[in-house]
Amino acid sequence: MGRVLAIGHRGAAGHLPENTMPSFEKALALGADGLEFDVALSRDGIPVVIHDDTLDRTTDLCGPVEGATFDELQRADAGSWRGVRAHLPSLDQVLASYSHRTLLNLEIKHSVRRAEIVDACIEAVRGRGAAAAVMFSSFDHDALRVLRAVMPEARIGVLVDSSGIEHALACAAEIGAENVHPPVSLVSEAVVARCHGAGRNVWAWTANSASVIERMLAYGVDALFSDFPERVVEAR
Repeated sequence: MGRVLAIGHRGAAGHLPENTMPSFEKALALGADGLEFDVALSRDGIPVVIHDDTLDRTTDLCGPVEGATFDELQRADAGSWRGVRAHLPSLDQVLASYSHRTLLNLEIKHSVRRAEIVDACIEAVRGRGAAAAVMFSSFDHDALRVLRAVMPEARIGVLVDSSGIEHALACAAEIGAENVHPPVSLVSEAVVARCHGAGRNVWAWTANSASVIERMLAYGVDALFSDFPERVVEAR
């Protein structure tokens, strides 16, 4: 088995405001092999990096992300709640800064505008020539099906939802995904063997404690998402 990848979950979310440029820089400084982040759409169709459906938890604004224009989102304070100056970056800004430096895991969020968000992500990634650097993932497996139909060259990881590992593996086989991305709570030695036997890599989320990280390494996962990527780097 090769070296287990340490992927900064929303950057280095254990240290700095999640899904912001300072958080991404921190993750790389800590030795992360890649960055994970989430993408939603602004009201005017610009893909922006944020995890939640609403702005309430991580910014000084309130209301749904898709209800705000990109200009309004750019003015949001996304860092002072943790003592950092930061804003919500666009997908293009993240690609411009990092696609030539590291692996990027782009999670497409659920949206009623499924085709629009998939198309916007594809346009941004292709526009930056970043297809080889980006692993697309989503809990919305229909979005991944749309992605594959429109972007045959896309690298895809199927996020494991409540329907379980076998459902994710079936989707991965259908669309030719490289990976399945289960939560650490569902990972076992048998699950990793099952996925590897099906020709899929296992990227597990989110491993923060030393005991969980050690257990995942023992099971033979291929990558770990962590809010503290340095802990994965140290453990491996």
